Amino acid sequence: MNNNYVQTLLDDCKNELDNVKLIIDGLGVASNIVPYLNKYAIIKACGIVEVSYKSLIADYCDRRSKPQIKNFLKKYVRENSKNPSYSNLCNLLKEFDDNWNTTFKNRIDSHPDKSRIITSIKSLVDARNEFAHGGNPTLTISDVIGYFSDFRIVIEEIDNIVN
Repeated sequence: MNNNYVQTLLDDCKNELDNVKLIIDGLGVASNIVPYLNKYAIIKACGIVEVSYKSLIADYCDRRSKPQIKNFLKKYVRENSKNPSYSNLCNLLKEFDDNWNTTFKNRIDSHPDKSRIITSIKSLVDARNEFAHGGNPTLTISDVIGYFSDFRIVIEEIDNIVN
């Protein structure tokens, strides 16, 4: 990964999700605490993915920019709350460079696990939205870890494209 900050975010999140799994395994899935830990994992994983994809794009553009552009990137990319849905990922890439978006879509489309990756993105984002809007998502920690792993493939593709 070209962006060390994002690499650290992803690695730290993976370690934290693994630790949550160890706690859940120790408590047993019937524990009253497990649903809260699963919901925490959903929010954590989805939040890290959101920060990661926005940071990759903003950090790349920031390096060569004047203060006005840096301010724009801060307000409209870094601090703008957008779910990391597939369409939002594509739209942000396209706002900066049509070629980034085209390359990203082509790489995801040609990935041998495309279907699983797209499903993982949707499932994690949907679970986060369900919980944020008062619902009760039913993902397990194993689901979250798997979806996060698939999302990481997407983040690594974005990192390769913008650098």
